[in-house]
Amino acid sequence: MSTELVHIETPRALAALDGSLDSIHEAIATNISGGGISDFDLPRVKISGGTSPRWIVPTLEGEETLARLDGVIVYSRDTRVYYKLAFGKSSGKQPPDCSSSDGITGQGKPGGDCSRCPLAEYGSAEEGSGQACKQVKQLFILRGDLLLPEVVSLPPTSLKGARQFFLKLTTQGIPYYQALVGIELEKAQNAAGIQYGKAHLKFVRKLTPDEAARAQQYHQLCRTLAERVPTGLDPEVRDQGAEQAPF
Repeated sequence: MSTELVHIETPRALAALDGSLDSIHEAIATNISGGGISDFDLPRVKISGGTSPRWIVPTLEGEETLARLDGVIVYSRDTRVYYKLAFGKSSGKQPPDCSSSDGITGQGKPGGDCSRCPLAEYGSAEEGSGQACKQVKQLFILRGDLLLPEVVSLPPTSLKGARQFFLKLTTQGIPYYQALVGIELEKAQNAAGIQYGKAHLKFVRKLTPDEAARAQQYHQLCRTLAERVPTGLDPEVRDQGAEQAPF
């Protein structure tokens, strides 16, 4: 595995004292007293299009763009999302018509068993050979000085590379939430001529035993949060990889 990203710092939350998770629970109880956290409540990192794709990251002061995301993937899940109206044909931002938080059972219309859904078949998309109901990998990434992870939704065109990266970690016996990683964007173009950014994950190093212990706690925390978070995607994700090919 590549170790070229040697200057990435460990997220502060994983290098902090054991009381850091107590601070998070206190912040959640104080700032989100209603108890209900939706998918759109968590900070979401997006991918810009064009000839120089970059990450669009939310901050307290607005948005900033980054060429690379550095941090620890403390939780990951495979999801599905279906919009009846294709990208560019709907007005405003709207929730998907059907989605699945585990890639197995859909909620909405049509809903039900994803493996038997005709919208999950290749060739069901309005254009090209892709799936009308898209596979999306959600990464909960802890980075920098943040005490809660940001959510990165990888579109279909980035799934093969992500799957291969996770497989490489598996062959080394490294759980994904115990690795420091860097995620860059490579310029790509689909059959319709739309340019987009394809995510490329790089391994930096394995976490130290102390860091790994705190990452394990974050993994469990995010698993609990994710079970309460309905899958939802910004409509912009629909044009990233509109021409999806089987892997």
